[in-house]
Amino acid sequence: MLTADLLRATVRGGHVRPRWLPTAGPAGEAARARAAELIAAFEAHVGRRRGALDEAVDLLVAGRPDPKLDRGLVKLLEDRATFVGLAPEEAGARRAAVFAAAAAARRAGAFDRGAVLADVAARLETTAAALDDALYGDLREAEALEALEPVTPDELVERYNLSLAQAVLLRALSLRVTVERADPPRLRQLLRHVKFHGLLQAARREGDAVHLELDGPLSIFSATPRYGVKMAGFLPALLLCEAWRLEAQVQLGHGRHRRRFVLDPSAGLRTRARDAGAWLPELVEAFERRFAEVAPAWEVDRQVPLLNLGGEVVVPDFRFRHRASGFEAWLEVLGYWRRGAVDRRLAALRAHGAPRLVLALDPGLKVGPEQLRGLEGPVVTFREVPDARKVRRLLEAMHAS
Repeated sequence: MLTADLLRATVRGGHVRPRWLPTAGPAGEAARARAAELIAAFEAHVGRRRGALDEAVDLLVAGRPDPKLDRGLVKLLEDRATFVGLAPEEAGARRAAVFAAAAAARRAGAFDRGAVLADVAARLETTAAALDDALYGDLREAEALEALEPVTPDELVERYNLSLAQAVLLRALSLRVTVERADPPRLRQLLRHVKFHGLLQAARREGDAVHLELDGPLSIFSATPRYGVKMAGFLPALLLCEAWRLEAQVQLGHGRHRRRFVLDPSAGLRTRARDAGAWLPELVEAFERRFAEVAPAWEVDRQVPLLNLGGEVVVPDFRFRHRASGFEAWLEVLGYWRRGAVDRRLAALRAHGAPRLVLALDPGLKVGPEQLRGLEGPVVTFREVPDARKVRRLLEAMHAS
């Protein structure tokens, strides 16, 4: 991720506009060529010292306009690189041993650098050449580039543009996010990232749009870089949504002026993050078809509400609406869930209640009766697909009560 000092952006009329790298046309080709040169420099220095890599990069970019761009691309490549060196304690101990031996040799009037290194190397069970080479192995320039995670020029340019947006969010005070027409798996994925990064959150649904408010730390105490990094970290999950808009209040510059940052799909940002939210289990589609057949008195769709249960936001899989009365209830399928997530969900339901939420539990989760005690809503078990007739009977019982 780019640090705030590597941000390339303009501010006009109080709006922050990142200076995106072009991805199309001749300008896009030039950007990819620039990225390819830097990638090649890193690949050529695998197994060599960082100091040599730094010199090669400096020669490559010397005289180019906009050095901040090159430094940003280099930063992203360094994030994908593995550098190894000696621990400061080990390097310090080696230097201390060599300097002590050299001082003793000088006092004896028989100083010979090679002999000193050979003597100390023998005691340390290494060679004189290896000892000499690693004497300052804890310094940055002495680190060796052990490996570079593969990356193409296209990927590096995409990553750079995403990182520009994240660098703006490093200075965020608050974010407001609107996501439209997202199905339940996609919403759950986004909310998992919000929860994982520990962001303060308010969520609500209006029609087919979901609104999230993520408060920055300044609204409570004072801005902290750690919280800013967390804010930037959820952006890749947002990019996986189809229709969205992000609006942030950020502080930029030495004067800490408040600026407005707006982002939506028109920016063309892309992420290579794993897209778990696009996976829709076949059981969900099969259940929807079967329920429509056996429960004509009910409508079923995926325009589900967001159920706020304390700090847990529940996104059901289905909404049921009784055609005649308008009564609504919901179903959440707990199938291929991790046990920890199931325990948290059940605890939230016991503490805050959701009487119109039907839980469909896979027996493989091994949830016992004692864990279900205290739930207000009904539970149905299933093996492959929830039984649509059983769900209909539960809905009818809730409707009649």
